[in-house]
Amino acid sequence: MNELEKVREFVARLKDAKIHYTLQSVREALMVTVVSPSAYYEVEFFGDGHIEVQTWGPAHSVQRFSLDEVSGTIIRAVNG
Repeated sequence: MNELEKVREFVARLKDAKIHYTLQSVREALMVTVVSPSAYYEVEFFGDGHIEVQTWGPAHSVQRFSLDEVSGTIIRAVNG
């Protein structure tokens, strides 16, 4: 799966879960932002294939995740 396909797959998963998001271009990445009742997520997809997730809320952090990890985590957080 190339980098653009990762973004498209992530957005499709959010749409399927009926989760609102915004998409924008930042630095050298495409960023998807998602807000849940307890946290705010910035998910950045970089051209070299890595994904960074910055979370604001009870456990503020910046981490690298796979597409499946970030999708599952955010969908569970937003939908309960």
